[in-house]
Amino acid sequence: MRASSMLSVRSSPRGTTIIEAMAAMLVFTVGILGVMQMNVLASGQNTLALHQTTANRIARDLTDAFERLPYDHPAFQPSGLTPDDIADDKIGDGVGFDDIEGGPGLINLQQDIMAPAGIRPMLSAADAIQTAEGMSPADDKPFYQVAWRSLRVPNTGSVEAERGKLDSLRILIMVRFPTSSGFRQVNFWTIKYNPELVCAGTCTALEI
Repeated sequence: MRASSMLSVRSSPRGTTIIEAMAAMLVFTVGILGVMQMNVLASGQNTLALHQTTANRIARDLTDAFERLPYDHPAFQPSGLTPDDIADDKIGDGVGFDDIEGGPGLINLQQDIMAPAGIRPMLSAADAIQTAEGMSPADDKPFYQVAWRSLRVPNTGSVEAERGKLDSLRILIMVRFPTSSGFRQVNFWTIKYNPELVCAGTCTALEI
């Protein structure tokens, strides 16, 4: 009698295994989806980092090229702006002095400056990477847009006789490339001195 009573109150295991299997599959599926999403994000960040590194390399190559050019080269056409004109300009917002789309004194590498035959190109190692990227799918322009803008700045040194002379150019090199969320732009500053004005004309181009 006691045995039949115990058997009658024992719960039936029917259906328990299926529910547990479905719960396990749900947890497994959520985990797999999370890993896949993480891989997609990681791949996107790696691509962005590669493009950012290439843009920095292009800017540095261009800086090295500027050092080989004379001060009166057409590449250094002043924008006509003064430091006071851009005093309130927030460099990095893509508006004003760092507007790569247009504005006074903007010089585009691909359109305005071409190396003559037999002359070393302005870009060296990064030129092959820039060409290999092809055209941007966003606006049918080169994947890396390269431009710069120059600004004459006065001498602020300690030599009284030299102070105030417009003896140098501040050059903002801009490299822009498309991303999944729009565009990203690398801004790189460099400076170019006028050897005829710096050091009262006693310095050579190699010394500055």
